[in-house]
Amino acid sequence: MAVVVAVVIAGGFTAGCGDNGGQQSSGGSKATNGAVTLTWSMWASGTEDRDAWQKVADEVTKKYPNIKITLETSPFNDYFTKLGTRLAGGSAPCIVSMQSLRTGGYVNGMLPLDELIKKNSLDTGDFDASIMAGLASGGKQYALPYDVGSLIVTYNKNLFKAAGVPAPKVGWSMADFEATAKKLTTGGKYGFVAYPIDLPMFSMILSQTGAEPVDAAGKLTLTSEPMKTGFQWYADLVAKAGVAPKLPGVDNNFPDTQFLNGNVAMQVNGPWAVLSLKQQAKFDVGLATIPAGPGGSKTYSAGSGFGISQSCPYPDEAFKAISVMTSADVLGQLATIGRAYPARKSVQNKWYENAFEGAKEVLDAANASATPFRATAGWDQVSKLLAQYGVPVFNGQGTATSVLDQVQQQAPA
Repeated sequence: MAVVVAVVIAGGFTAGCGDNGGQQSSGGSKATNGAVTLTWSMWASGTEDRDAWQKVADEVTKKYPNIKITLETSPFNDYFTKLGTRLAGGSAPCIVSMQSLRTGGYVNGMLPLDELIKKNSLDTGDFDASIMAGLASGGKQYALPYDVGSLIVTYNKNLFKAAGVPAPKVGWSMADFEATAKKLTTGGKYGFVAYPIDLPMFSMILSQTGAEPVDAAGKLTLTSEPMKTGFQWYADLVAKAGVAPKLPGVDNNFPDTQFLNGNVAMQVNGPWAVLSLKQQAKFDVGLATIPAGPGGSKTYSAGSGFGISQSCPYPDEAFKAISVMTSADVLGQLATIGRAYPARKSVQNKWYENAFEGAKEVLDAANASATPFRATAGWDQVSKLLAQYGVPVFNGQGTATSVLDQVQQQAPA
């Protein structure tokens, strides 16, 4: 859940920290005086993003002077590939960041937190229940959440004004969306950006046809007729309607770069993008709900959190760290700068202090219509297959039926 480009990797996802004459491992080190340094892996989309996470790491040391955090960052699109390799090899950082969509695929390398939650008497009642469930698997909790968010539409107010198109209102319809996108496609600019990436695409399909990619039993259901219809409709925004630009190939950053460069007027995104948009967009940004289909406006919610790798030699210290990193004080700080819509209900209002105009009405409406996104244990591979086979269909080569049949057949059971 990230906006744009790479960031310098601090520590480069390397093994070990300074030993200070004590013990060290890939997850951290302990000095002879008992002070512990823990590595923490996180995705980041730019300098402002990384600075925000460094401040979170500093809060841990402020509360526990004997615990220091070495922050390692990489682009979101690379993060989970690197993390999977390190978890499998037993060389992961002590603290790992995890997205709810992907939790099930990484639990073999992560430490269940239930005993540590009980041991430390951590009250989890303030956390949003849906994201706690999203970061659990098989009845065990694998991460404490820092954010939760519903998918919404971000739009370029400048392009709307230049085209003389009214701003979208809460409750606008798919017919309104299509007509708006068509009017905004002019002068080398496009009304929308569409790409086969999970949360944005499936939120639009959910609202348009009601189709979901995974059923209540956790089984992949890409080949239902409503899903095929919805996928083809979404791809045809590029291929036939021409209200979204052709895709250059598999590039998950494409929607973000097109929007930030001012080439498209609308994009599906989440509240986690506010910080990056405020720093990087050279135009005024507005927010809108996902357009309503025949069954009303629908969208998905998802979020992320922090867990502990099984290879971490200092799980007690790591749990103290993630308890601080997901505390009301820290999540309130992240909310105020627009980096995260807090997973703690008690500080969610702080997100609106630095959000865009009209954000509260939009996000309240989105949250009211949101369904937590269900994913399979092998969702990371599903996501890659959707991009691999989906891009040609968006460019007018092939059909939704053929793509979804291929992904369904090749996806991990």
